[in-house]
Amino acid sequence: MTEAEKDEFSTALSERYAQIKQFSSYNKELMNTWDAVISDLPPDIKSKFEEKHSRFSAL
Repeated sequence: MTEAEKDEFSTALSERYAQIKQFSSYNKELMNTWDAVISDLPPDIKSKFEEKHSRFSAL
């Protein structure tokens, strides 16, 4: 691999890594919001949600 190819590859890798980290932070914020909403559900709805969620998570 030439120096120019190494430079091009490392640039592309760095850009992609920055994008992934950015999306990861968005996903964490979104999941925190979902967790807060779920924790505030009325108990009967929350229990049904948890039951169905565990079934979907097992797939």
